[in-house]
Amino acid sequence: MKRLMWTGFVALIAVVPALAQPPAAMPGPAQKTIELALEDQFDRKTDVADLRGHVVVMVFGDRKGNEACRALGEQLHVYWHPDAKGQTPAKAQAAPVAPLEGLKPEQVSPNVIVVPVACCGKVPGAIRPAISKQIAKGSPDVVVWLDFADKMKESFGLTAGETNVIVLDAAGKLRLKLNGALDQPTMDKLVKTVQTARYEAAR
Repeated sequence: MKRLMWTGFVALIAVVPALAQPPAAMPGPAQKTIELALEDQFDRKTDVADLRGHVVVMVFGDRKGNEACRALGEQLHVYWHPDAKGQTPAKAQAAPVAPLEGLKPEQVSPNVIVVPVACCGKVPGAIRPAISKQIAKGSPDVVVWLDFADKMKESFGLTAGETNVIVLDAAGKLRLKLNGALDQPTMDKLVKTVQTARYEAAR
């Protein structure tokens, strides 16, 4: 794959400006800090604890939902990193995050990191290297976290064959969980949640 495929979800997130003013604080009980350690397609350890300080959007799904998850993940990355549009995956990953409006000069706009997670299921250990190699071949420039223990499904739920999304704030706390295809109101909620978490992290 030589370029980002981001056309499928344009209508869903084009209506909410990425540079909007701070939205209202989200109500609800305090969430626990999420602990999640997996591995990527290059057999390297991954851990959400290493992403503290950033707002994290994890897009995950099973094999049948792979293409939908890929398209959504790429679209979300471009949305918060506009300079990634039309770039190769390698260059797109290096694109700067869209700045937040209304910040003081000394305040930094927190990044939004979109993490694709392939839910591979509890397959025998002997088969895992082949799966990792296949994913590495298909995605040599974008890191994909691999779930061989159904951690995502057991912790956050999973709708088979479709996109699933969670949002973690800069402290690593769960702010939103979405299972299944996203309609316009749900996408608006996702964008608002991420923007709220970014403004909170910038304080």
